[in-house]
Amino acid sequence: MRKLLNPSTYLFGVLGLLIAFSSSLSFAQENLATTLENRDIDRYKQQADRMAQGDVDLLWVGDSITHFWEGTGKEVWDKYYGTRKAMNFAISGDRTGHVLWRIANSPMDKISPKMTIVMIGTNNIGHKKPNSDEMHSNPAETVQGIQMIVDQLKEKYPETKILLLEVFPRGNKPDDPLRVAVNKINKGLEAIYADNAVENVQLYSINDLLLAKDGELTKEIMPDFLHPSAAGYEIWAKALEPMIADGLGENSVDTQAAPVDQDWWRDRFNEKNEILKKGDVDILMIGDSITHGWEGAGKDVWQKYYGDKKAVNLGHGGDQTQHVLWRLENYDFSNVNPKAAVLLIGVNNTWGRDREAKNIALGQRRIVEKLHAMFPEMKITVLKVFPCTNREDQQDCIDAINAWTPYYMRDIPNVEVVDIGKVFLNSEGVLTKDIMPDLLHPNAVGYESWGAALYLKLEQQTK
Repeated sequence: MRKLLNPSTYLFGVLGLLIAFSSSLSFAQENLATTLENRDIDRYKQQADRMAQGDVDLLWVGDSITHFWEGTGKEVWDKYYGTRKAMNFAISGDRTGHVLWRIANSPMDKISPKMTIVMIGTNNIGHKKPNSDEMHSNPAETVQGIQMIVDQLKEKYPETKILLLEVFPRGNKPDDPLRVAVNKINKGLEAIYADNAVENVQLYSINDLLLAKDGELTKEIMPDFLHPSAAGYEIWAKALEPMIADGLGENSVDTQAAPVDQDWWRDRFNEKNEILKKGDVDILMIGDSITHGWEGAGKDVWQKYYGDKKAVNLGHGGDQTQHVLWRLENYDFSNVNPKAAVLLIGVNNTWGRDREAKNIALGQRRIVEKLHAMFPEMKITVLKVFPCTNREDQQDCIDAINAWTPYYMRDIPNVEVVDIGKVFLNSEGVLTKDIMPDLLHPNAVGYESWGAALYLKLEQQTK
């Protein structure tokens, strides 16, 4: 038999619920960060008109920092996004409430962006409440406002990939009160979105790229310690380039898996595949003929450094990034769980073709993404492409690839980009035939330098 509640108990229970409900209403009203703020101004109307036209692949959402892609950052914007069907959906001075109002009142249904980039919140803590010295929203409230924006975007665009940027640093010194408040916002975002905890939302920070080593924000990067200079926008664009390429599904020949139509190439693939099928592998050495050469000029050095390390040489002469992708997709890895991998690839992508360095770096990224997806705990060392001077202007392309590589790897866990190119140069910084007889492939001396440069790292990774 069900026990009946005492009337007084019931009354107090109802009163408790009403008090709790009233408190929650009061809290919601007090949190201005989640309260829609009218933004019916000319720029909003222009944005609504543009949105109504449709045809947007890349949507940027934010405040003046994003708005000023149209000012200080215009040349950088044109360079990176001019042909990408990008729309700047930002208004100077916006707080989270303004963005929420614009989302609610814009013709959002007229577009279907493949990717949305969001950075908002600095004005919540930089502006004051009306007739008060208190900040408009404290960091915790601001996080709630940002979360509501993300939720609204996910509801409107279930398939869009949202790149949520941590709020840029502000204030010259690390102890600036506004910098401290920004850091608290970013910590709150990390608690919700770190490690891709929310589907289709990637939290990403480039703040370390904007700050000096001592944590200061310089006028060269942000003249007013809030808005980037042209150099700051260039840093921003480079840092986001790999994620945007992923989000928009961009590809080039360098990123499309393809085999080499040669019997010897397939024979070597089959040989290495049989080794992988047997299992018991700790290290994967992946690359082209330079890695392949561990079985030639570097044979004795390989035995010295890797003979007892359960290492497999997956280097193929002539390989480019797309060939490595094909091999990784077709090897039988079912019996292996390697602890470490070393990737050196890209030099052959520069031969005889007008290839873009960033596309080659994107090919490297696709390889590393695949490796990480297969073996999430594996440590991956990406070597910058070795120096090569056997063709005029080739080194310039290699230098450009190497400049892009760190940007294309920095958001992938367990990946480190390492540059050992200097070990192949003489005291004057010149690549000679004493190390690389054809100015491309190391001899035994060169392989010794390579082996020694990575020995301690691989020793630690395979313990």
